[in-house]
Amino acid sequence: MKNEAQEAAVHAAEAVRDTVAHAVHTVRDHTPTDVRERAGQVSAQARGTAAHLGHLAAEHTPPQLHSQAGRAVRAARVNRTPMLVAAVAAVLTAVLLRGLLGGRR
Repeated sequence: MKNEAQEAAVHAAEAVRDTVAHAVHTVRDHTPTDVRERAGQVSAQARGTAAHLGHLAAEHTPPQLHSQAGRAVRAARVNRTPMLVAAVAAVLTAVLLRGLLGGRR
């Protein structure tokens, strides 16, 4: 049962990656160059701002909270596969429920 769930999660993740890659290529093909360049500039600015805010937050975070966050990150890394399976299952459930409930409206 566990292997089946892992295989389903892997297949679902591959399908999502393929769909996203296709969408990215479609958008790139249909977006004017100047719009893509401006989006790249805005994206770079947003990354810089996010990095700056991250540094400010890290400087002002109490040490105890910082250590608790570190433990949570380590636990997430150790349990990566079960968390991925749970996340994919949640997404699939949401998609299925949306499809089922969306047809009744």
